[in-house]
Amino acid sequence: MRRVLLAERVSDAKGERSESIEAQDEKLRRRAEEAGVNIVDVAQDVSVSGDVKPMDRPELGKRLAPEGLDAWDEIWVTTQDRLSRDDRHFSAFIDWALDHNKVIVVLDDPDFNQMMHTVEGRTMLRLKSMGPAKELERIKTRVTESHERRRFTARWHGGFPPFGFRPVNRYENGKTAAYLEQCPDMVAVLHEMRQQIIDGQSFLGVAKYLNTKGVLTARDRARIRKGKPVKSRKGEGVQEKWAETTVKNVLTSESTQGLKKYRGELLYGPDGEPVRLAEPVFTDEQWESLQAAIQRRTLSKAKRANKVNPLYGVTFCAICGAKAVQKVRSRGDITYRYYVCGSFPKEERCKGSVRADELEEWMEVLFLQRWFHEPVTERVWVPGTDNSRELEEVRKRIDRLRRDSVAGLWDDDQEGFRGLMASLMGRRDELAAEPVVEGHWSEVSTGQTYGELWPTLDAEGRRKQLTRSGFRVELAHGKFEVTGPKSETPAERTARLNRLGVTTGE
Repeated sequence: MRRVLLAERVSDAKGERSESIEAQDEKLRRRAEEAGVNIVDVAQDVSVSGDVKPMDRPELGKRLAPEGLDAWDEIWVTTQDRLSRDDRHFSAFIDWALDHNKVIVVLDDPDFNQMMHTVEGRTMLRLKSMGPAKELERIKTRVTESHERRRFTARWHGGFPPFGFRPVNRYENGKTAAYLEQCPDMVAVLHEMRQQIIDGQSFLGVAKYLNTKGVLTARDRARIRKGKPVKSRKGEGVQEKWAETTVKNVLTSESTQGLKKYRGELLYGPDGEPVRLAEPVFTDEQWESLQAAIQRRTLSKAKRANKVNPLYGVTFCAICGAKAVQKVRSRGDITYRYYVCGSFPKEERCKGSVRADELEEWMEVLFLQRWFHEPVTERVWVPGTDNSRELEEVRKRIDRLRRDSVAGLWDDDQEGFRGLMASLMGRRDELAAEPVVEGHWSEVSTGQTYGELWPTLDAEGRRKQLTRSGFRVELAHGKFEVTGPKSETPAERTARLNRLGVTTGE
């Protein structure tokens, strides 16, 4: 008995007038019953475009692979375009079927298989394939034009939204349109991330904090919304981890401010303004201060110890200048901590260590002696008024508009050209007239003294205060010297290093 494989496909391309999977299946089975053939398998490809090669289709491709060829002799479709809408893929599939002695049955073209076996017939089939191919081109054109029309609107194009936002459907003119809105949970996380960076935390430290709390990434949240499990490199069901680069990208991308991007760049509308998808997560002042803190960290290459090291960034090796690190040793039930040279690699570290508890106690005494009655201050960002970036973007748009006019792209809309040009030039003049005032940090009192603050701090909080205080510890040969907030003279520095047994050559 003839062994038949039914091939059914429906595309998700809007505008393609195709039968439903159910209608195709019903027609094929009814005809198979009339012909008395044996249906051995059914390949149903849902939401698969007609320009996908038959071999690359998720379901049909499995049946066309070498291991699936012996199970069937004939492939049946309702219409020719269910095989392919691409004329090149269609012609290649005919050649493949002939090479593998497979029969192709097209219900609405009874002579199809017979025509495959003659030169004239194959030529006619290829000519007939041009119709679906042209229709496919028209579909792609309509989809592209639709995307172009929506590009400069607040509509969401799909995919997984930036962290802080979630998609929402709204009905417009009887149709569903996708937009973005803020997700309160994610917005709260973003503000927490910003505060950590402002306080001096590293991107890696923020990532570890988020992973410890089990905060889902934007990608995992999108998968859950679609009813899928979380996924990472370790496989499905394993939550994706935050990484240092992920944190930095989230906190520096304009997408976090609800602005639309296209091919990685901010998208500007015809009015010269960035296209906005949703309300910004941060105020202008919060965003500006965050970017300033990130830039300061990048320029200074500042790092933070994510292990418990109360004096990281305060203690240094007097011999080579490297930051000192902790070294822990255990003898029985007793654990000893030391500060040693942190040079890398380890074999190049300078010799000598200092007891950690002794040094930390000494530093606490010195800090409180100096700062006990001083008021605690916090850094507050004072925003500037530098519009240089926006001014440069407006100038670029004016140049592009002029080039488009020279190329004749505005010949049919001179009034629109003049209106847009006048708007951009007006905005350019406004920005150019505004004074440039750089944003800066200002220290503001919290109403608390350091003597009141110190007992409430954990090890990391105390480390930050010591780092900001200006104290510096240098150690060598089992001894240490502390310098205060005031600067040293060359002679004082030489004398201090000599006390540590370090020869300066001065």
